[in-house]
Amino acid sequence: MKIYVVAHKKADLQLPEGYELFQVGAAKNGAFCENNDAVGDDNISAKNPNYCELTATYWIWKNDKTSDIVGLMHYRRFLTLSRRGKTAEYALSESEVNDILQSYDYISTPLYKNKPSVKSIMCDFVRECDYMLLRESVERLYPDYIKTFDEVFGGKYTYFCNMFVTRKREWDEYCEWLFSILFDMERSVDMTGYSDEEKRLYGYLSERLFTVYVRHNARKVKSVRMIHPHKSLWSRLVTKLKRRKREKSSVGV
Repeated sequence: MKIYVVAHKKADLQLPEGYELFQVGAAKNGAFCENNDAVGDDNISAKNPNYCELTATYWIWKNDKTSDIVGLMHYRRFLTLSRRGKTAEYALSESEVNDILQSYDYISTPLYKNKPSVKSIMCDFVRECDYMLLRESVERLYPDYIKTFDEVFGGKYTYFCNMFVTRKREWDEYCEWLFSILFDMERSVDMTGYSDEEKRLYGYLSERLFTVYVRHNARKVKSVRMIHPHKSLWSRLVTKLKRRKREKSSVGV
């Protein structure tokens, strides 16, 4: 098992066995970690400002040839079975992962409720025109998924953070599906005038696509608690979302 803990800056963490720090965005920012998304010929490190942690997801798909089980966590977010633990040391152990994957295909975050819908919350971070381009790519490449796509985006529940653990073969199958859609969509996106936040659209969109994929393919997902060692960062994200809602409301969007 190898769990990649993604970070864009140096992080002092006590990681359990089977976990390793992995730098994203190294192609443009320089490498501070030997394990990074710019290593090897097949990588998308330069796309990190738009793809976020997906540059690590892609790297694992193309470059990890030895692990039986892989996963992705964030240096400030971890999955755990602990009811009270709040630090990285309480992250899922290898024995816990092995036990869960005997009965489940994925281990991921809880299903979070979105009001009034998954699409409406997502469009607080990305432009609706990009949502439409995403839907067009899914319909063009995987028309049998479009019913599930509409159900997920029109519904209220989704997994978040692109964080999950699974068997490597399952990881590879999902990535082949995911990146074929995002790369197809990318050909039509024009980011002229976008804020830095809006330019992160592929990371935001992919969070919801994971829910589409597992639901359409009837994959069994074990939802577990998420730890926030740096709770203030999570609080700032919630505050940012509330502020953007107020801004959109004030201009009648």
